[in-house]
Amino acid sequence: MRNSALLKLALFLLAAYPLGAQLPKPVRTVSTAAVNPTLPNPAKTTKIAPQNLKELESRFDMQLASIGGPNDPIDILGTTRGLYLDGYGAVFTSEMSLIITPRINPFHQQMTKEEVAAVHRRKSARLPLLKQAMADMMKNSALALTQIPDSQQIVVAVRLLYLPYEDTTGLPAQVLMSASRRDILNGQIKTEEQ
Repeated sequence: MRNSALLKLALFLLAAYPLGAQLPKPVRTVSTAAVNPTLPNPAKTTKIAPQNLKELESRFDMQLASIGGPNDPIDILGTTRGLYLDGYGAVFTSEMSLIITPRINPFHQQMTKEEVAAVHRRKSARLPLLKQAMADMMKNSALALTQIPDSQQIVVAVRLLYLPYEDTTGLPAQVLMSASRRDILNGQIKTEEQ
């Protein structure tokens, strides 16, 4: 229950942060005691160097950018942002569209049924590639963030954005992967689509 509440708070804080903005370097660790004073405040807090999070953010952005290759790239709408919540774990978020979605403009004022279906097909085909990239990010984070206790969580959340004309049948608005560092290293990652 506590992990769920902290995860929701972390995702809310990251979503509220302006699109594309950079987190200030000194504000990377948040004490759960400040978020939830009922939790015990451990005598020893975990310290994660901001550079560790920055390297993981950049690696994930590069991996996402390579999903479609140079001829059919994805549309990264918000670079990856990561933070560490002391007592909970690391949370990484990103915003994207699975393809560069054709837009309505003065020269093309309406999408045909065929165009809508083609966009849906292309995005559906990309979803497994996104999930694989997210699973790789979970593994990379578990291996890189050795300071995090094995029982703490690592979360990767990607919000997918769609244009109003799109058929989103079977396409999630968000893909979330989470697991304890120990479970990730054992290959047990929970995936949730919302």
